[in-house]
Amino acid sequence: MKHSIKNILAITISMITLFAINNSTLAAEASKDIFMISTTSKSMDEVVSAVKSHVKKKKWVYLGDFKVKKGQVILVKFCIKSAGKIAWKAGLKVSAMLPCGNMGIYQKDGKTEISVLNPNYMNTLYPDANLKAAGELLIPLYKEMTAEILK
Repeated sequence: MKHSIKNILAITISMITLFAINNSTLAAEASKDIFMISTTSKSMDEVVSAVKSHVKKKKWVYLGDFKVKKGQVILVKFCIKSAGKIAWKAGLKVSAMLPCGNMGIYQKDGKTEISVLNPNYMNTLYPDANLKAAGELLIPLYKEMTAEILK
């Protein structure tokens, strides 16, 4: 009897270890794609202007842009109401991570780099079908906006 309990315990520990390794691998893979990065020869201010123009044209909500790190980085924030309507179904607590565009614009190697937070981060942090749906709605919209900015 003692021998089979040890075997069950060993199998259980092995399964827990495999589960932990698998989950950490999945988390690492998800975090690799958490940023949607693009590079352009446009200036940082030109990129901000292009974002403002795109947001206005699409009738999204432009929350603002802010220079930080002594002007080395411009943070841009905008929201897309249709995605918000989906995300709110996950509960008011998700207001801390509303499905708004979070963009960083900065210089790297003589070019302007645009970093957009992949909206799938919401579902990664708080798995919920509504947050997944909001992310799936937003990704093509972000890609379309980025393509327009890079023209």
